Amino acid sequence: MKINKNMLLILLIIVAILTTVKLFQILKNSSILQADASKFVLEDLGNKYPEAQISIVNISERYNLNGEKYFELKGRVTQNPDGPCPERSHIFYNYPVQNFIPQTPEVITQDCRVCTAGLCTIAFPEEAIIASHTMSGTNQINQFIRSDANVTHSVLEGDNQWIVTWSGTTGQYVVKVQRDGRILNATYSAR
Repeated sequence: MKINKNMLLILLIIVAILTTVKLFQILKNSSILQADASKFVLEDLGNKYPEAQISIVNISERYNLNGEKYFELKGRVTQNPDGPCPERSHIFYNYPVQNFIPQTPEVITQDCRVCTAGLCTIAFPEEAIIASHTMSGTNQINQFIRSDANVTHSVLEGDNQWIVTWSGTTGQYVVKVQRDGRILNATYSAR
C-alpha cells in the first residue's frame, strides 16, 4: 500500500497533537504534585504545632536514584510568636516520602538566646525580637517588657538592620538591631 503525501501529513499532525496533549498532562501533574506537597506539609505542621505560626520557606524539585520526582520542602514553625521570646525551627520534608533518614529540625531560636557563640548573624525576625531586649545595653527595654502585661512588638527588616518596636500602655521603644547583633540605638517615647 502506497502512502501519499497527504496521508503522511495527517499522520504527522496526529502525532504532534498526541505529543502536545501528553506534554500538557505531564506539566499539569507536576504542578498538582507541588500543590499536594505544600498542602501535606502545612496540614502536618498544623497538626503537630497547633498554636504556632507555620509556613513553607522553600520547595525544591528533586529526583531519586530511580529517576522519580519528589519535592524537598522546608517548613517554618514559630512558637510563641507574639511573646518576647519566640522559638523558631525549620522542619524538613520529602514528598512523596523517600527512603531517606529524616533530617533533624533546625533550631533557630531557643531559650530566649541569640548570638551565644562566635560570629553573630541576625537573619530572622524572631532573632531580632530576642536581640532587641537581651543584648548588651537593653536592660531598660527588658524591664519595660516585663513591667507591662499588654506589651506587643512589631518587626521591620531594613538595610543591614532590623527595627523592633515594643508598644505598651505607657509608651514605646524603637530598637534598631544591626545584623551582627549589635544594638544601634533604642529610642523611648512616652504616651
